[in-house]
Amino acid sequence: MRLNRPAALVVAVLTLAPWAYFVFFFTHFMSRFPLLPSSGTPPDEFFKDFEAIFRLQIIVMVLVLALIAFYIVHLFRTDRVPKDKKALWAVVLFLGHVLAMPVYWYFYMWPRGTGGAA
Repeated sequence: MRLNRPAALVVAVLTLAPWAYFVFFFTHFMSRFPLLPSSGTPPDEFFKDFEAIFRLQIIVMVLVLALIAFYIVHLFRTDRVPKDKKALWAVVLFLGHVLAMPVYWYFYMWPRGTGGAA
């Protein structure tokens, strides 16, 4: 199973989306915590932001689960990964998903010349 360049780029963008969400979350949402009053109820704006962030978090979590499934299916259907490394990559992708997926993508998904994997 080999991906052409446009498909590989789409997978790369989806793979980097959780990282972009992480940056967005900490810059947008976490920066507002010091501004909350220490006693009493938070303002209504906080709850609107929280609801939006909560929905976005659910979407990102579903995306990560879908990416894990896609990467593991790709792993066992491709001929670019050596057979003796497939089980190791499956464990690494399952346990270190957000960290491991960009590395796996770089080594085994990006279409290279006729030489195969790096």
